[in-house]
Amino acid sequence: MDDEATRFLSDLEARHGGSIGFRTYSTWFACNDGTVREFGVFLFMVGDMFHFEDFERKPEIFGFPIKPRKKDAPFVKYERSFSADDVESVTAVLKTKASDCAAGHIASNQINQVNSFDRLFRSLVHRVVLKDGTTYFFELIDSKKFMLALEGGRHGSV
Repeated sequence: MDDEATRFLSDLEARHGGSIGFRTYSTWFACNDGTVREFGVFLFMVGDMFHFEDFERKPEIFGFPIKPRKKDAPFVKYERSFSADDVESVTAVLKTKASDCAAGHIASNQINQVNSFDRLFRSLVHRVVLKDGTTYFFELIDSKKFMLALEGGRHGSV
């Protein structure tokens, strides 16, 4: 790991008061409050709390930065946290349905779990429903490790 990544993780640990156990990247993120992050979020766990945040992406062409358009809205950092105990359910759903939910076209509870055909041929995300009704959609790099971290957080074995 390079120095910048080590500094970044150390800063997160200092900010959240503990060492990072589980960590991964979600390549796409949405929430039922209308938030969508096309470039995803960094998801990590400290104790039994999951935290995630996004990053500003500067536009570039072939590695050269380009000036953003004037009409583009300025970047506003998005950070949230939730406890493992606050998670009501986690299910795999279609990314298109998650996007529709984030846009307000359908409710989260109207989205069905995926079937075998969907798992083979369509883009999937994981719907995380909290007890307060908040719904997050993560396109996780390693969903099995996320599920293990979630179970560990619920049982205090993280």
